[in-house]
Amino acid sequence: MKAFMATREYEQMPFSERNSLVQDYLYSESKKVYDCVLHSNDTKKCFSFKEDVIYAKKVYREEDMVMKYPHPYHIILNNPDACSSDPQVLIGSPVGPRQFLERMGTRHSWGSVRNVNGVRVKHLFFAGQDENDPEGDRMLKEENEYYHDIIQFDVKNHFMNLTLLSILTYNWTDVYCPHIQYYTRADNDMWFNPYAYVSQFLSQKRTNALIGNKIVGGKPIRVSVSRYYLSKSVFPNEVFSPYMSGCFLSMTRDILPVIVKQCENIGPIIYFDDVFLGQIVAISNISLVSFPYYKVQYYPLAYSGDKYSKIWAVHRYTPADNLALWQMANL
Repeated sequence: MKAFMATREYEQMPFSERNSLVQDYLYSESKKVYDCVLHSNDTKKCFSFKEDVIYAKKVYREEDMVMKYPHPYHIILNNPDACSSDPQVLIGSPVGPRQFLERMGTRHSWGSVRNVNGVRVKHLFFAGQDENDPEGDRMLKEENEYYHDIIQFDVKNHFMNLTLLSILTYNWTDVYCPHIQYYTRADNDMWFNPYAYVSQFLSQKRTNALIGNKIVGGKPIRVSVSRYYLSKSVFPNEVFSPYMSGCFLSMTRDILPVIVKQCENIGPIIYFDDVFLGQIVAISNISLVSFPYYKVQYYPLAYSGDKYSKIWAVHRYTPADNLALWQMANL
C-alpha cells in the first residue's frame, strides 16, 4: 500500500476515494493481526515490529546537528479553533506529511478519545513540510479540510529537525490552547490507552512538571556512521542531563512558555528532541516526574488482556497493529 500511495495514480484520486481506500486497507490488515493474536501461541510474532534504524544514510554535517531559536517560520495549515472546546489534555503526535496511513491508524484508535471520566481530551498532528512536494502539500491540505486535526509548519520535514518541530509545537500549543492542564506527546507508533493514562495519572493536578520515563546517565554516541551521532565539537559533555524518553511524555501547561523562552539560552539546540528537554530542565526550575514502573514499554509485548489492561503505552507498532489492539481491548 505504501508503494501505491507514492504513485501518480493515487495522488490523482479524489480525497474521498483515497480516504476510503486507506481506511479499508487499514481495517483489512488489522483483521489479520487480530485473527493471528486470537489463534497464535506466540502473539508477539503477529505484530509487524521492525528494528530501529541505527545507521545514518550519510555522515551528518555538524551544522545540521544544531539549530537556533527563535526561528523564522510560518504556519501553513492551522486549526486556530482546535481547542475551542477547552480540552484539559491535548495529545500531540509529530508526523511526516505523507504519513496518511499512520494518521488514519491513530484516528481510528486512541486518537479518537474525546472524554475520560469527564476530562476533555483532544488529539492533533504536528507536521513539517517536505521539500519540492506540491502534490503532498495539496493532499495534506485536503486531508486537513476533512479532519481539521493537522498543524503544519514550513520547517523542513527531516529527522534532524525534530527538536525544532517540537519547539514550534510547544509554542503553538501555548498560544492556541491556553486552558489545557497537560500536553502529552505520543508518537504514532505507540499503542496508547488514554482512558487508563488520563484517569490514573493525569487526573492529579500538577504544576511545573515534565513527566515520563526518566533516563539518567545517557551518553552521546561518537560513532559517525550512527543515526544518533553527536560530535564532541557540537556537544562536548560526556553525559546528557537527565531527560525523559521522547516517544511518550507529558508536561504541565505552565512549562510550555518556559521551554520556548529558554531555547534562547541553552545553545546549541541539538537534534535529539528528548535530550533537548533535559537541557531546558537543567537551567530551569522544572521538576522531573517519573512514570510508575512498567506502565510504558518500549518494545512490543505478547498480547494478553490482563497485561495490556495494566499498561498505558507500548512503542513500535504499525497502524494495523494499533487498530487491532484497540479493537481487542474494546476501547
